[in-house]
Amino acid sequence: MKKAQIQGQVFIYILTLIITAGILLYGYNAIKVINENANQVELVNFKDALKQDFEKMSSDYGSSKTETYNVPSKIKKICFYQTGEEPLFRAMPRDLNPLIIDSIKDETGNNVFLVFNDGGFDQMNFGRIEISNEDYNMICIEPSGNRLKLRLEGLGDGVLVERG
Repeated sequence: MKKAQIQGQVFIYILTLIITAGILLYGYNAIKVINENANQVELVNFKDALKQDFEKMSSDYGSSKTETYNVPSKIKKICFYQTGEEPLFRAMPRDLNPLIIDSIKDETGNNVFLVFNDGGFDQMNFGRIEISNEDYNMICIEPSGNRLKLRLEGLGDGVLVERG
């Protein structure tokens, strides 16, 4: 083989390696974006299902049902807060995000908090919520096996929430 042919083959191998690396990198990034979008859709579906059930039960006085929800894997726990009275912070979970406590103190009206594994949280307002626990006015539930089981009871203008 001539020296020029060897240099040409090395160039082809390097070019092939660069193109293959580019394709693999693009594929990895595409899969990552698709996975993130799927997680977002899963979260939105969970929030919508929860909100719809609360709205439906809120106006249905005296009825009760136990619902099981598929919870996205990035949610560590779901907290329900009964507004109205000053919260008993000593009875709230010790690992509760201080921003959630601030949101409650500032009376933002948000009463459902989704706490994520990374320490972040999302907050929503589901109208009037009552907690069946007499010791304090917040209940935090950790999903078991990415499932959340709740017992909801309609109060006519709100919902009573209990563990299912």
